[in-house]
Amino acid sequence: MTNIVFLIAAFFVMEFVAWFSHKYIMHGFLWKWHVDHHRKDHAQGMPKQTEDKHFEKNDRFFIVFALPAIIGLILGFLIESQASLYIGMGITLYGLTYFIIHDLLIHNRINVFKGGRHSRYLQALINAHNAHHKPKNKQDFDNYGLLIFPRRFFRR
Repeated sequence: MTNIVFLIAAFFVMEFVAWFSHKYIMHGFLWKWHVDHHRKDHAQGMPKQTEDKHFEKNDRFFIVFALPAIIGLILGFLIESQASLYIGMGITLYGLTYFIIHDLLIHNRINVFKGGRHSRYLQALINAHNAHHKPKNKQDFDNYGLLIFPRRFFRR
């Protein structure tokens, strides 16, 4: 039971880590890695990228975020630490969730989800993320999370 608590806690802590990193690192000192992710949508008056790139500089963050998970998994197996193993699994599960929602569903980087209707929560999540990329007001641009976002996006 304790192992499942470690997994679930790591998963939910990663939402805060993602929010914090997005706000203070990606939109901060590592903007040069993240800017091409926003260029694709004409955000902040930036010209759209002319070449069709499959990879963005922003994809480097997947490697950075994968490192703690990899370390947790390796430690879990090498020194037989159940806590490390399940924390690594929770981080990995969050990364997979992020990839499916952010890259596949929202940005359609690999044509997997073909339109259709989404649950109320998923539609609000998509609205919140789109607002961050194409803000209509300052509050829209302040939305840095993925899974947790302001209630107002349920009404759009």
